[in-house]
Amino acid sequence: MEQLHAAITALEEEDIRQLPEAVLTEQINQLVAVLHQLDKHLTRVANAVLSRSFPLTEVVAA
Repeated sequence: MEQLHAAITALEEEDIRQLPEAVLTEQINQLVAVLHQLDKHLTRVANAVLSRSFPLTEVVAA
């Protein structure tokens, strides 16, 4: 999690106004690829959590 937060902070601090368009395009392509990988892993984790059986207790009104 610390690495994800560090990556977000680094992106927030990036001054894109000074980058050439070719560099921006490459960075965007890399970000899209990483986002697809992140989505894949988050989906896997979410599915693993959802597949666990959680006991549901019935709430009885007093």
